[in-house]
Amino acid sequence: MLDIPAIHVNRLTKSFCRDKKALNDVSLSIADGEMVALIGASGSGKSTLLRHIDGLVQGNKGSADQRLCCIDVLGRPVQSCGKIRRDVRRTRADIGFIFQQFNLVGRLSVLTNVCMGFLGRIPAWRGAGALFTRDEKLQAMEALARVGIADLAGQRASTLSGGQQQRAAIARTLVQRAKIILADEPIASLDPASSTRVMETLAEINRADGITVVVSLHQVDYATRYCPRTIAMRNGEIAFDGSSERLSHDFLVKLYGSDSEELIMGHKLHPKAADQTAIVQELLKHEALSHAAV
Repeated sequence: MLDIPAIHVNRLTKSFCRDKKALNDVSLSIADGEMVALIGASGSGKSTLLRHIDGLVQGNKGSADQRLCCIDVLGRPVQSCGKIRRDVRRTRADIGFIFQQFNLVGRLSVLTNVCMGFLGRIPAWRGAGALFTRDEKLQAMEALARVGIADLAGQRASTLSGGQQQRAAIARTLVQRAKIILADEPIASLDPASSTRVMETLAEINRADGITVVVSLHQVDYATRYCPRTIAMRNGEIAFDGSSERLSHDFLVKLYGSDSEELIMGHKLHPKAADQTAIVQELLKHEALSHAAV
């Protein structure tokens, strides 16, 4: 019997305007339990691809053969022919999405934010009132301990550093019992020490739990250190898909030309997250709808 890939994308194309394709005929398969880096310069299509996999955005409608354009996650269809499946919530419940901007509610405690991972499995009235059981809070504390910030459980999320907030977001995916983690540039606005802690946490979860992790990165050195496989995006297309060991300086220069500096030196640039505000707001809206209790 053939193994079903954790993620399968076939001939995905997305246009946000008539003359510009954000994704162009993208196809890939990611096996269960892999940890894969998704690299590329700004605007290469990394975030757009992750949002399509999670079913937050629909691809273009197929033209020649509409049956070819599809995305399946855990063997279940997320979208096909430019239409998101009506039952996509069931699949999204198994996908933990980690945002660059952390997606925490600053006025709430860290513990409450992590407990939000239960929203897809508890009644709506309990979720709306943040009414979590003792057992649920204990599970959230275990997740916080695992990512190394259990001592911060009672603090407001807004008081945490960027790295601590990102680890709290990872703990929320553990509480969610996600089978796949999609991390959209989770270390882009962090300092090197915090970036290392976040990547080590994701790698440990991948090794220990066998959770499939796909992480988009500007920083190639983190891809080669933590991800055995790298998919390189360029102008909305896959330019490379293979072993991260091949990502030498010369290879990147050949692949990206002048844009390679952004990838090689990305960990020193610390790009600001403010440029992503509009995208994050849209994602927050979609996530609130998709992960609401039914």
